[in-house]
Amino acid sequence: MLRFRTRHQPYMVRLSYRREIRSALTYPLAAALAEGAFTGVVATKYFHASPILLAVITAAPMFGNIMALLWAELAKSRRMVPFVNTLQLGVVTAIAAVALTKPLPEAVGGWAFAGLIILARVLASGIITIRASIWRHNYPRQVRGQIIGRITMTATAVLALATFLGAWWLDRDPAAYVFLYPMAAALGLVGIWQFSGIRVRGEGKLLKAQRARQLISTPNADLAQTAESEVLNYSPEAKSATPDVRPLTPALSPEYRGEGAIASIRRFVGEARQILRDDRRFRVYQWWQFMNGAAFMMMVPPTVFLVSRDLTDPRKEYLLATIVLQIIPMVTSIIFTQLWSPLFDRVHITVFRVAQGFVSTTAQLVLLAGALTGQLWVIAAAQFVVGVSNAAGNLAWNLGHNDFAPPEKAGSYMAVHVMLTGLRGFIAPFIGVALFKLAFVGNWVFAVTAAMCFAALCGFYSMARNAPARMTEERVAEMTRATGR
Repeated sequence: MLRFRTRHQPYMVRLSYRREIRSALTYPLAAALAEGAFTGVVATKYFHASPILLAVITAAPMFGNIMALLWAELAKSRRMVPFVNTLQLGVVTAIAAVALTKPLPEAVGGWAFAGLIILARVLASGIITIRASIWRHNYPRQVRGQIIGRITMTATAVLALATFLGAWWLDRDPAAYVFLYPMAAALGLVGIWQFSGIRVRGEGKLLKAQRARQLISTPNADLAQTAESEVLNYSPEAKSATPDVRPLTPALSPEYRGEGAIASIRRFVGEARQILRDDRRFRVYQWWQFMNGAAFMMMVPPTVFLVSRDLTDPRKEYLLATIVLQIIPMVTSIIFTQLWSPLFDRVHITVFRVAQGFVSTTAQLVLLAGALTGQLWVIAAAQFVVGVSNAAGNLAWNLGHNDFAPPEKAGSYMAVHVMLTGLRGFIAPFIGVALFKLAFVGNWVFAVTAAMCFAALCGFYSMARNAPARMTEERVAEMTRATGR
């Protein structure tokens, strides 16, 4: 735990690290109340949500991820920290507005509750997309996994504490959510203020270079430059050494030579398609990640419904349901993140995903056993293993694309990654609910998700056989030159 102190971090990252840790101690108090498992418990017990409404709430984070394209475009040529803070203010406003659902009829209130959670998660997806670029600028690759692991552990601990206290309060008065959500939102403002003190390394130079190139353009340009780029992107049709470039004014602004938002997003979609078309290894990696991630998204609504309705009191026991569904995996994730971080820093992401794949498949099999036996303690044990897998998944999800992306396209690779996460999240929870409701499937839905995790494990293994054992010195030097560290 002493390694969490600022003095134990490299000199060059201490200021950013201190601010991020302080923000992680307060902002997640608000963000926790938009987390899928906790909101699922509230919706199921207070609003008596149907499985379909539960699937909508579970998919809320993924509705936001589909917006990754828009956030990536909006963030171009803008300072990243103020942009993130604007989104964070939107999140806490949506969280506070949950209190307004109290006077509404139960059915209407449930859907209004879901709508506000979706809004919060849509805004949060922009935070995730841009924060990955901030981390890339501020933290060197050779220590990035461990530093982000510490920040993630701090935020996760606060999330766990917030949901524990919230569930304890709701156990005594279910209607207390009308006070719980605004209070958490107010505390989240403190975290936003702390985050505002972060400075992105080299951002001033990047913005200055972008402004200097604003007048450079050609009518045949097909690719937008990313916010992190100091290298001109080539058009796919370009055969010579002369790059086709576009001006780096904000992509959705009136100054962008009359180009509107739709045209900007079309350009970005074209770039995303080119990334997946040209980078075969990244495309295959995304496919297996899609398979593994979809399995976990499919299993969440049935698990929440099973625990909240069948294995605990349908109207009470908020705390017990929250402990099983959210607290156990969160605390486990906190414990195991620091065990996964050194491995992440030493090996290629595909090798790392193989190790995680074994844990993911085990988690799904234990969950299947708990569902078939109807034993809450077995479900709790499965959630423990899910937490071990999530500890690795948080690192891999936030940083794994960097092992494929050229330094100047890291933002675009992350946006593609987030967009695909949103796509599977938009579909998978509803497939999980549909299978769960079928009489001949029911609890066997967890056998389907276990098979999907095992297939992904085999896919990652096939990729890892040809992956480098660790980040090469040349790759580290390349990242250092590109990011100015």
